[in-house]
Amino acid sequence: MERITTYANINSLTDFFRKRPSLEDQLDDMDWSKSWMDFYSFLNKQADLRLDVDPTQLSMMSKTNPYIKKMLKNASSGGSSLRCEKEAFDQLDEISQKTMPQTMFFLDKSNTECEDLEKKYGLITLNPSRIKSKAGFMFNWSLYNVTKDRGAVKRFEKWSQLERFRHPHNSMVIIDNYLLKDLGEMEENLIPMLDALLPEELEVTFQLTLISVDLRDKPASMKKYIEWELNKKLKRPYQIEVCVIKTESNKNHDRNIFTNYLWMHSGHSFTYLRRQQVSKNTNLMLFPIFYQQKDFQSYYEDEPTSTESKSSVWEAVHQRIREARYIIKTASQSAHGVGGDLKNPIIMGNKTA
Repeated sequence: MERITTYANINSLTDFFRKRPSLEDQLDDMDWSKSWMDFYSFLNKQADLRLDVDPTQLSMMSKTNPYIKKMLKNASSGGSSLRCEKEAFDQLDEISQKTMPQTMFFLDKSNTECEDLEKKYGLITLNPSRIKSKAGFMFNWSLYNVTKDRGAVKRFEKWSQLERFRHPHNSMVIIDNYLLKDLGEMEENLIPMLDALLPEELEVTFQLTLISVDLRDKPASMKKYIEWELNKKLKRPYQIEVCVIKTESNKNHDRNIFTNYLWMHSGHSFTYLRRQQVSKNTNLMLFPIFYQQKDFQSYYEDEPTSTESKSSVWEAVHQRIREARYIIKTASQSAHGVGGDLKNPIIMGNKTA
């Protein structure tokens, strides 16, 4: 089972446990009740928890805190894993730069301090009071109808609609055979899509990898062109470094976008707009990697797989990233298969382990 690395202060955990909604609270504030339960489920099922206590302290706490006792029990029976890494919390800056791109921090810091860390590294950083505001992004999936029918429910009309999914991240991988085919379509789709999704502030270089077939030019030339266009038109205060991978149509049929924490899947190419009008009829689905329901595959597969083979979103993303790595490995064997340096942590994984 794939787990999401989560550095958590024990003080943040115990504070979160104390905030468990009572029955009366559940009726008064159903949003907080759902947010609490979703995050609690994540902590017990999907996290690779790194704690700022030693094993003896954790064992002692489990004797008086039923939540910690349950976490230890779950860790021994296939749930979230627990690691005591007290020393790591003295070097969080270094860890932020070298850890897996999907890492999350759960710290006993103020809201402002958490926001500053997100803007610095592009990694989600929470405290107990921020969970409610982040839960909508972390634990819900969304669907847009990309259609020419103006009367359709939840219709996609313009890329700025996706601004509500803007979140801390520092990398993105786009896999689409036709997104780079036409400069006009790039202007109407790639650039406004990135403008809607990319964080407004970041202190590290943003890594963008594009895997496509119909390149107007060699990948190296396309890399320079896209990089210049994005850094000029998106007006972000950080650099965007681009790597372009050329593949063959028979080796890729998916249309996927991955950030550190989000998976966007499209039934057709992301070239939705032409002359400012929707030109496709398909679905756009957005799944956060924290989404835990096993039935999510039925939302995007024509023929859902059997129950035995169903996986979590995070496991499905892992599989598709492995497929992308194979595409890149094949492209690297060609003299003109790769344009730019492949530094994207979503593809490259952990630098230190």
